[in-house]
Amino acid sequence: MRTLVSLELYKLRTTPAAWVSLAVTLVLGTASVASNALVPSPGGPAFGSTDHVNHTLSVSALTSMVMLAVGVLIVAGEYRNRTIMQTFLAEPRRVRVLAAKAGTALGLGAILGAATFGIAYAEAVMIYGARGVHSLPVDVAQLWVGATVATALYGLVGVALGALTRNTVAAIIGAIAWVMVIEVGILGSVVPDVAHWLPAGAAIALTSVGTAAQGALSPTAAALVLTGWALLISGVAARFSLTREAH
Repeated sequence: MRTLVSLELYKLRTTPAAWVSLAVTLVLGTASVASNALVPSPGGPAFGSTDHVNHTLSVSALTSMVMLAVGVLIVAGEYRNRTIMQTFLAEPRRVRVLAAKAGTALGLGAILGAATFGIAYAEAVMIYGARGVHSLPVDVAQLWVGATVATALYGLVGVALGALTRNTVAAIIGAIAWVMVIEVGILGSVVPDVAHWLPAGAAIALTSVGTAAQGALSPTAAALVLTGWALLISGVAARFSLTREAH
């Protein structure tokens, strides 16, 4: 298994899209922290308040979507480039291949989520400190762990969607549309009590404090719900991808 994971990491290191995703995450992550902290929002929360700091540190939405795309690329990219047969010839036990890809996505997602939040937190401390706010009124540990867990699990979901669709573009666009349009945009407004139990609702609860977390699941419940969804989608993906012909 260690060899398979090493091969997955090597494939990512030689994939330009992976490096582009990392660069986009770092650039947009640091830019969003500065923008959210310094650009006043009409009628928005007061500078340095819990809601304001929560908004400033909300980089997990970015890292989760990026890792979702990377997870899709880990599997669907091989079908697109027609290298999946070579992978299965090297390791005929497909379940081990999928497990290695899932483990790679989980590990990279955890690192990306934790590192990006750490950078965002350091940047926020400097920005708020320069304006006289020397103690951020949020549970930093909760947000940090939440960003790490959410990003890792979205990477796992990405692998599952890539295995199900085998189509990079369709999986990424479909997943982002589901999260941003259907879950957050529609269900979050129409049936919020239902939306809380869906993947995006659980991720928001896991990575939010203050007003944004009111009415949402507790962090522990949100982590369990998001984990359940990730495992369910992964189970469905494994069930179908392991029996379908690879080509």
